[in-house]
Amino acid sequence: MEGPGKMNNELQIALVSGPAYDPLYESLAMFTATTGIRVNVAFTGDHPALNHHLAELEQVPYDLVSTHTKYAPSQRDFLAPLNGIIDDSELEDFAPMLLELATFNELLYGLPRNIDVRLLHYRNDLITTPPSTWDELCDLALRLNSPPDLYGFVFPGRESGLFGTFYELAEMAGAHLFRSDLVPDIENDAGRWALGLLQKLYSEEVMPSEFSSWHYEEVHECFRSGHAAMVCDWPGYYSLYQDESISAVNGNLGLSLYPTGPAGKSLTYGGGHTFALTKTGAINEDAVKFLLFLTAFDQQLVEARNGCVPVRRSVMQEMQGEADEANKKRLAMLERVITEHILIPPKFARYPEVEEVLWRTVQSAIVGETSIDDALRYMRRQVEHIVRSEEPIAANGSKRSLPIRQTR
Repeated sequence: MEGPGKMNNELQIALVSGPAYDPLYESLAMFTATTGIRVNVAFTGDHPALNHHLAELEQVPYDLVSTHTKYAPSQRDFLAPLNGIIDDSELEDFAPMLLELATFNELLYGLPRNIDVRLLHYRNDLITTPPSTWDELCDLALRLNSPPDLYGFVFPGRESGLFGTFYELAEMAGAHLFRSDLVPDIENDAGRWALGLLQKLYSEEVMPSEFSSWHYEEVHECFRSGHAAMVCDWPGYYSLYQDESISAVNGNLGLSLYPTGPAGKSLTYGGGHTFALTKTGAINEDAVKFLLFLTAFDQQLVEARNGCVPVRRSVMQEMQGEADEANKKRLAMLERVITEHILIPPKFARYPEVEEVLWRTVQSAIVGETSIDDALRYMRRQVEHIVRSEEPIAANGSKRSLPIRQTR
């Protein structure tokens, strides 16, 4: 249904897409059949593509969009607060933590779709006991590495995935990517360890040479196809790992909490996907109905059965009743991460610019374009400029980005 055309009584929407998200959209035809409300998916893309698309529009033509708790504060020019639109009774089943994540300046900017935190995924036919520290993980990855048939440990090489991986490692080493003033405290041994570990994994060819173009999906596919010994992956991919028709690791999937870093902490970057109404959609009763449909029990159950962590308490209760022992153990592990180990970036309007500067600079250091100390200094200075300056910086980070070039 993708396309720019608009018909009477037809909602225009923009959605995040990918194997972890797309199964839900099969229910759109059912919504139309039961309500008579047509839905036009006018744009789909991964989150970076969706964010750039929305940021480039002078006027956002959509009634409803996919977004994320970390990005919504930067989209307030076109998103509508749901306070007074969605009745409190509709919110009671959602986990309070998720509603808080979707709230900025006391205004609710979306209904929760899921909460995302990663677990360490490993091949239990190759690894008997998962590593307990990141240094052990690095050593194990080097021992198992046998490219191109098997890579020791694979992680995303760009965008949010690379930012999140560095964020986790830096914080687990004792650095602070976001102090109270939002300026990083990373020019220290902890920051050097985090960036040095990623650089070592790259220079030792523990991941493919095309690493710098990989998002989460490519990392997932590399592990699912049997070509990686370890990855950190999201809950929404779980059902794909269990599908013996497409998964080479079905039956050999091990899961564990993250290893600890030098500071003795295990921390996992997380946040929540949401569906949000635009200011146009907020005055359209059909769009409100569609928002409630997408986040209703039945649709949340579909996503939970595919592996996502339920954000409705009723869905979590249903899943705990129907899940097999392996899935119950996985859900308990995810719940522990969310309760004890989650690392959530602060909510502020210029967050996307900060993320852009950080991942580009981290990537530049990993591939050898700049030294570790220069990269850490550059990140601190650029983030300080962003959060303290009123002058807008280009959304794509191109104005001050370090040059990025593949070196091997």
